[in-house]
Amino acid sequence: MYLPIFRGRQYELLALEEEVQQNLFCNASEDSQRIIPIVEPVNLTTRLTKTIESFIKQNSQIGVIFNPKRELASFEQDELFTFISVIKDLHNYVIPVLYMDSSCDEIFSRLSELGYSKADCIALCLEQPQISILNEFCGNVSGSFRFILVGESREFTRSIPREFGPKVICVDRFNKQARNSDYADNLDEFFSSDHRYYEDDGFDGYSDYSIIGNDFTTSGFAPRAVAIHIVYINNGVQNDLYVHHFVSDSNSDITNPAGKFQEALGKFISWDKFNILHTRASQCFKNLYDEGRYPGLGTIKKLSIQQHLEIVDQYFQSQRG
Repeated sequence: MYLPIFRGRQYELLALEEEVQQNLFCNASEDSQRIIPIVEPVNLTTRLTKTIESFIKQNSQIGVIFNPKRELASFEQDELFTFISVIKDLHNYVIPVLYMDSSCDEIFSRLSELGYSKADCIALCLEQPQISILNEFCGNVSGSFRFILVGESREFTRSIPREFGPKVICVDRFNKQARNSDYADNLDEFFSSDHRYYEDDGFDGYSDYSIIGNDFTTSGFAPRAVAIHIVYINNGVQNDLYVHHFVSDSNSDITNPAGKFQEALGKFISWDKFNILHTRASQCFKNLYDEGRYPGLGTIKKLSIQQHLEIVDQYFQSQRG
C-alpha cells in the first residue's frame, strides 16, 4: 500500500486526475487499490473539485486533509467543509485525513456529522509532539483509524499502540536542492527502498512526498536551470527506487526556458535506461522531444510525478499480480 502526499496545486492535481482516468488507482476496494493519493488542499479551486470527481467517476478513493497546515491554506476550515460536502458520493470515495493537532477534535466532530467514523479516517502523526495528541484523541474516541501515518523514529512505533490503527511509514525521501543546477552534482541517487521493506518493518504501507518533497512554498520563480526528475527501478541494486536528474547546461541566467528544457529532455531521451521505462509519462516526454515543444514548468513537474506513480504501480503489479 502506497499513500503519497501531494499539495493541491494545479499540476499535482492534474497529475492525479490524468492517472485516475487511466485507471492507475484501480477501484475503491482495499484489495485492489494499491495506491491511495492524499491531497493537502492549498486553494479551493475548480481543479480540486474536478480531481475529486474524477476519482469518484472511476470508483477510486482519494484522501483529503481536512485540517491542512495553516501557513499553506488560503481558506478557513469551515470553507473546506462547505466546499467538499456538496460533492456527490463524497462518503464512498473521499477518505478524510487529519493532522493530529489542536484542531483534530473539532474537525472529527464535523466529519462525524457528515457520516464518517474513525475507521473511515487516516491520522497524520508525523512529528514527535503529535504522539501525545494522538494518544489523547484515541483515548476519547473509540475504534481504530483506517491508517496512521507515522515518522521514521522508533518513538512512533513504541509509543503508538497497535490498536489505534495500522501504521504507515511516512518519510520525505526526495533530496531537494536549493537550485535546479545543484542536481547536476549528483545526477543519479538513491531514492527509497520503502516499497520493498515496509511489510518486513511491521508497517501496513508507506508514504512520501514523491519528487515534490515536503519543503513546500506557494511562491514560484523563474529558475536558471531546468531539471527533470525521473524515478525508476534500479534492477542492479535490488529493485530499489532511484531518481535520475536531467539538468540543462545553459544555466547562466533565466532566459530561454524552452531551450533549457530541450537540453535536459535530450539527456533524458538519450539515457541508456530510457527504453526500458515503458510508462505513459516517459512516452509523453518522448512526444514533447519529437515535437520540439516546451510545455511549461508545471507540465514537467506533472509528468515527473506521473512517472513516479506509474513506476510504483508497475512494481506492485510485478510483485503481487
